[in-house]
Amino acid sequence: MRSAVSALLLAAGAVALLAQACGSDETTASCGGVELIAAASDYSQNGAAICAAPGGCARGADLGGDPMLTVSNGRAFFLARENDLVFEVHPTCGYAFAQRSLTSLAPVDPTTGARRPANPHDVAAAPDGTLVVPLYDTPKIAFFGPGDAKPTAIDISAQDPDGNPQADAVSIVHVGGVPKAFVTLERLDDNAKLLSKQPSQMLRIDVATRSIEAVIELEGRNPFNPMSELDGALFMAEPGNFDAADEDLAGIERFDTATSTSRLILRERDLRGSVAEVAVTRGCGAAIVAGPEVDVNPTWLVTFDPETGEIFSSKESPALGPTPGYDLQGLAWRGDQLYVGDRRRGAGGFPVHVLARKDGCTLAETGRTIELPQRPVALRPAHQFHPR
Repeated sequence: MRSAVSALLLAAGAVALLAQACGSDETTASCGGVELIAAASDYSQNGAAICAAPGGCARGADLGGDPMLTVSNGRAFFLARENDLVFEVHPTCGYAFAQRSLTSLAPVDPTTGARRPANPHDVAAAPDGTLVVPLYDTPKIAFFGPGDAKPTAIDISAQDPDGNPQADAVSIVHVGGVPKAFVTLERLDDNAKLLSKQPSQMLRIDVATRSIEAVIELEGRNPFNPMSELDGALFMAEPGNFDAADEDLAGIERFDTATSTSRLILRERDLRGSVAEVAVTRGCGAAIVAGPEVDVNPTWLVTFDPETGEIFSSKESPALGPTPGYDLQGLAWRGDQLYVGDRRRGAGGFPVHVLARKDGCTLAETGRTIELPQRPVALRPAHQFHPR
């Protein structure tokens, strides 16, 4: 049996199938010191990596340069967005052991006849094994049933006058005991540099029938990055447009999946910047906020009450930052520790800051960082896992 570290450090080969090692007691025990799984990239071609932290990183051409990482229903996934690939990742040990392609759903360029990336932005796993994948650059929600080699899809082009509503994030939550997929639609203007000019939406999709049950208008605009779920509530970072910091319809939104109602609990003028990412645990929310300076967008970390929206740490007294540019990226709670990615190179690599939660929602720096060899993009806590 390969050790977790040696399996992880195999580059393109390890990114293929390693199902025979995945989930065994020996493999899981051998990487018990891993705290995080990370997606990292400098956004160059083939610049992405899958990392176990502390530990090593796997690279490979198939991983592309624009990754995302998500955890759903006890399963973890790495998305190589521009390659239309979804890798299932062992969320204790950090290596990929299966992959699925969405190339069959990619749009065709009417001029050249070539396929453009469908651009999968997120993935969620239902209890029956079905995967739901929002596609950003084609107006479709894709589905992989258990054992499916190719995806099926439903068309969502009618949800935007320009034909593509930019489906971004998905979360599967039980409503009345039945799994429902909730998908955010940014609804940006394709003809005006993807500006946010109209209301964003949430789709509620019945997983069993793969049909849209409801389209709910969100209070805020441009739901950005994966959602954070807590007790059936979904929390969204909604920056609106990143070049403004005083938009009425931007901030942090809380969506109640039981009632399909939603409200902005914090507006960006309260935070003095555009919210780029949010992570919530019981009694404490954390968000990365970006300033409006074009091509600079300094970042800082704030904390808030997920129920009331009360701000605990603000721009004037941030939990971390401000940074000189768009540097903080990647948030993950693991127990009472919050991990925050930092894309500025340190002495030993690119740091992930480890903050400790104390006294409700007070965060204190521990003085400890985890160094990655590549810039962090997304972080998820490592945990025990047995694949299907």
